Amino acid sequence: MSPARRGYPGNPARIEVDMASHEMVCEAENAHEVLFVCTDDACGRRVVVGKARPGLTVIDRGDFSARHVGSLGGISIEGVDVA
Repeated sequence: MSPARRGYPGNPARIEVDMASHEMVCEAENAHEVLFVCTDDACGRRVVVGKARPGLTVIDRGDFSARHVGSLGGISIEGVDVA
């Protein structure tokens, strides 16, 4: 079953999608990077976020249809627009 789609007010080209939301938490950190993991046992998503040099590396894709959110101090992973 595909997620429900609806238009976004003020921007008809943008589509908002209803989807599951998973929380990401910090599992490891050093001076340059932070490893975030999904708390949903069935998902398994893991990403590395750069601190000194901004960047996002997906280690394990997990449930690609879910929205993943999380933060650590000044670093925040929120909704991402995909073009």
